[in-house]
Amino acid sequence: MAWLLVLLAVAACVQSCPTECFCFGSTRVVVHCEFQNLSAVPMYIPVNTTHLFLHGNHFTAVTTDMFQGYVKNSLGVWVDTPLPLFQLQEIKLDLNPLPIVNEFAFLPAPTLQLIYLPFFAQIQYQALSEMRLDKSSFRGFKRVPIHVLEDPTFIAFSKY
Repeated sequence: MAWLLVLLAVAACVQSCPTECFCFGSTRVVVHCEFQNLSAVPMYIPVNTTHLFLHGNHFTAVTTDMFQGYVKNSLGVWVDTPLPLFQLQEIKLDLNPLPIVNEFAFLPAPTLQLIYLPFFAQIQYQALSEMRLDKSSFRGFKRVPIHVLEDPTFIAFSKY
């Protein structure tokens, strides 16, 4: 009898999960979709997902659909309108062929606290995506005095 209660409890926790994944939890859902040869996030990630494990797949880019979840209606049928994963705290994307990750890729998930990326992934910065190289580009700006930095990557300009 006790094993039947345990089985029913587990079934209740995993009822709202994509078929390619394993989920547990009800109010705070942990979704395991690792090592499934996925190249896209499966449909119907629960909207109350807090941890999303996608490592060991074939993702080549971080896309907004990684941060969308779904709910079931009162009949137990998935509603096809995606909702933001506002409870997402951790995402694992390591062991995926992600060569470049845009610096703004994780903006759709403001509650993220831990992000696991492949060791070799490079962050693509968008700060100067376009710049004119004529004399008027920096008109009105004066050069800030040079300060020695440990990592001299930045040149600062000021308008004041």
